[in-house]
Amino acid sequence: MLPKNLLSKDYIAKLSIYSDTLYIRSAQEFVLFYAKLFKFTESDLNKIELVTEEAVLNTIENSFEEGEFGSFDIKVAYRPGSFVISIEDQGIPSDKERLEKQENTALGMLLMRNLADEFNIINLGRGGKKMELIKYLPETSIAEILAAEEKLKTRENDAAEVTDAPTMRLIQPGDASMLARLAYRVYGFTYASVFYFPEKIRELIENGLLNSVVSVNRDHEIVGNLSLFFEHKGAPVADSGAAMVDPQYRGHSIFKESKKFLHAYAHNNNMYGIYSEAVTIHSFTQQGNISLGAKETGIMLAYAGENLTFKKINDDKKSEQRQAVVLFYLKTNQEPHRQVYLNEKFFPLLKMIYDHLGLDREVIMVADSETPDSPAGLSVINTAVKPDLNIAVIMIHQTGTDAVGLVTRQLRELCLKKIETIYLEIPLGLPFAALVAKEMNKVGFMLSGIIPELRNGDVLKMQYLNNVYVDPAKIVIASSITRELLAVIMQDYR
Repeated sequence: MLPKNLLSKDYIAKLSIYSDTLYIRSAQEFVLFYAKLFKFTESDLNKIELVTEEAVLNTIENSFEEGEFGSFDIKVAYRPGSFVISIEDQGIPSDKERLEKQENTALGMLLMRNLADEFNIINLGRGGKKMELIKYLPETSIAEILAAEEKLKTRENDAAEVTDAPTMRLIQPGDASMLARLAYRVYGFTYASVFYFPEKIRELIENGLLNSVVSVNRDHEIVGNLSLFFEHKGAPVADSGAAMVDPQYRGHSIFKESKKFLHAYAHNNNMYGIYSEAVTIHSFTQQGNISLGAKETGIMLAYAGENLTFKKINDDKKSEQRQAVVLFYLKTNQEPHRQVYLNEKFFPLLKMIYDHLGLDREVIMVADSETPDSPAGLSVINTAVKPDLNIAVIMIHQTGTDAVGLVTRQLRELCLKKIETIYLEIPLGLPFAALVAKEMNKVGFMLSGIIPELRNGDVLKMQYLNNVYVDPAKIVIASSITRELLAVIMQDYR
């Protein structure tokens, strides 16, 4: 294994090669040398070898003009629980017309998505662009931890009644295996998550990217969990998720008490707030959020796959469509005063949501007739593809004059890769944000909602459905404001 101080660097090693297919094998051997140090299986090494070939070939064919003899970098890096391959170049942006005409390119991109656990495309402005291929490190999954007889025991225990009152505490790295077992007891194997992999859970906890309140019974087993996911260590807001309650302990108010516990934790640690996503296959989670003071801020259509099930809630039945989630925000401390800029079409509904939230905000409408000044410089955009959910998130970290063109091109590439749901996140601190939102709405992005204080300010979330059918009648909604939001979104959908 590599020294720990090397693992903490931005990258472990770098190889620079010319844009010629002659160097593809050298790139593969470079990546495989370091991948083998992480004890990947032969099957995974074969996937890493193939995905490296596809990524390097794609860069050579699409980042340089025909006949141009440029160069680009290949880096390997470690992140908690992951081996990362980065292809970085300063060549031309991907051209959508060329992608349309070259079937091999589109097939290569689809292959990369299927071979990697995560797939990111990052626009670095003047720094060029970067493609990241992420492979989770080999580890024992809950499928291997649970022997056949234990699975049988779990099913038998589902019917048993319990009378003890669990106690709550913060998670510890050593709890990872018990948490993975809980994920199985609640979801079977239908939950697209790292929670089936104890080693990855442990690393996220140790690196400050995950914290949880766990409920522990008298036998010292974890029977409930609610987590906070941080974009980076010390972030002022976190995403609350992975709500799990052992079927034997439903009816003990574990979810509600866990929410209260995390609210106190966030308040005491000077966090501005907690945002979360509540499923719409039932209304229990939404009702729980509302009862604790969380406010609705949006709806993400077609977020989770049809196979997500909840034991003892929907009798392990699959949904008839991709499942929507309702966005919530729970304020835990006073946030800074900010100005946010909204386009004319979205302003009435989003102003209502801001009033509902009660944040210290000056909400400004930018009329369609106005042309806001373009910000100086180029955009910095990160696109994260999540193969387990078949979704992608395009995150604008810095809005530049090229934002509309870059997002439109990225949307086209993701559609060609048959990504079903594509989300777009636009920072709202500049008037130009309203123009970006207006233009993105024209190409098919619908409103989703807002996430306060996500990245040093509020973010507008939009959504694009790539030939995905949505029946609003199958979305279970718990409040009038969410029903109004869904009605407005569905007008664009139709």
